[in-house]
Amino acid sequence: MLDKLTLPIFIAIGAVLIIWYLGGNELMRRRGRALAVWCKRAGDNISNKQAITWYTLHSFKIDVEQPARPFRSVSLTGLTESWEVPVIWLWNRLNWRRDMVLAQLGLDQQPVWGCEIYRPRSVLASDARHAARQEGWQDAGTDGFRIAPAEGPGHELALQLLAALQPEHQHLIRLSVRRKGTHVSLALNVPDPEGFPPERFYQLLTGLTAELALQRT
Repeated sequence: MLDKLTLPIFIAIGAVLIIWYLGGNELMRRRGRALAVWCKRAGDNISNKQAITWYTLHSFKIDVEQPARPFRSVSLTGLTESWEVPVIWLWNRLNWRRDMVLAQLGLDQQPVWGCEIYRPRSVLASDARHAARQEGWQDAGTDGFRIAPAEGPGHELALQLLAALQPEHQHLIRLSVRRKGTHVSLALNVPDPEGFPPERFYQLLTGLTAELALQRT
């Protein structure tokens, strides 16, 4: 009896996986387009001149041209959650992987201090740990995040920035502040664009830059 059921079971599983794959790709394509529109609307608060580059049907980068002060450069990278394979989808869900937006900012004036705030086990955790090691920073745990450096002015700055992001802690993946190159990198999950207005994202960016400006006074 078991032998007779083996082939139909494999066929049924294969059919489910094919349907999941096709449906997942279509869902990713639609979510990618919706996320791109969301990012454009966030960027419109900085400048209405933007250029988009699509890497795949569900990942892209928007360069905001001629941004208003205090920004010198602004880019928004979007990547949708992987839905092609059920096992990968489940693994990503367990590790805080949803539709994600990464904002990278160059500022008119460099920050006084640098820091790293990241969520352990998230998609950007290894990059954050590597960046902290390059700076010679030790990290410490706070409210479900890792913060580097573990002490000193950079740690105090990280705590202030984390407090500024308090309403969106559930979405925060990584916040990096550097004195050279890209000054601020902010990665947030955006699983529900309708419930997280792009104007709110812009307010977070300006709030962070205001906090950094206070360090220079």
